Amino acid sequence: MKLKKTMNKKEIQKLMIDLDIKPVSVAKKAKVTRGAISRLLSGDMESKRLKRVMAKMLGKKVSDLWPEAA
Repeated sequence: MKLKKTMNKKEIQKLMIDLDIKPVSVAKKAKVTRGAISRLLSGDMESKRLKRVMAKMLGKKVSDLWPEAA
């Protein structure tokens, strides 16, 4: 069984750029600070809710971005 590879911060950021979604937009949607989004992307913070918000905005499943979170 092949495990899905977790997208890294750069890959998620590239996807955000490709879709013209700025971290501040995700922060506003999730009602958190821009810093919280940065910490989530860097792996310094875990939040199932923020992962769901970000995945939805990017048109992905949480498991596509963070397989270990599924």
